[in-house]
Amino acid sequence: MIRMLCLAIAGLVLTLLAGCQPPAQLLVEKAVVQLSPVEGNPSVLYFTIRGGPQDTVLRSISSPSILRLEMHETVEENGMSMMRPISSVAVPTRGKVEFEPGGKHVMVWGVDQGARNRGTAEFFFSFSTGEKIAVTAAIRALQPAGQPAGGTNR
Repeated sequence: MIRMLCLAIAGLVLTLLAGCQPPAQLLVEKAVVQLSPVEGNPSVLYFTIRGGPQDTVLRSISSPSILRLEMHETVEENGMSMMRPISSVAVPTRGKVEFEPGGKHVMVWGVDQGARNRGTAEFFFSFSTGEKIAVTAAIRALQPAGQPAGGTNR
């Protein structure tokens, strides 16, 4: 009898604690564009997606400050690392998807001078649930090999 009562109380406590958890919200954070040190070469966009209350799929990314964007992922094949384009990315409920060096990333061509001068660019992320998220990404210059770090945005 006492065991049943303890199990019932434990179940009630777990139910109450689950209700205290903040609601899941789909969001994109930590967005940053690393400019290529070589003019004409593509730059790269990194960010993290945090899943919301339901599974969704990142379908596209756009920006009025960018000429062209392509989602890619780095894969290992026959002992060699290579990039492959991807058209979409699954985002699980309350999950986390990172676009980072050596993994998924967005290739960026043609960052306009206004965005470079501001040091930021606006991006629009479109998901299969119909949600669209606007994110401001910092723009950072990557230093060519052999040059000291600490440079400024272009």
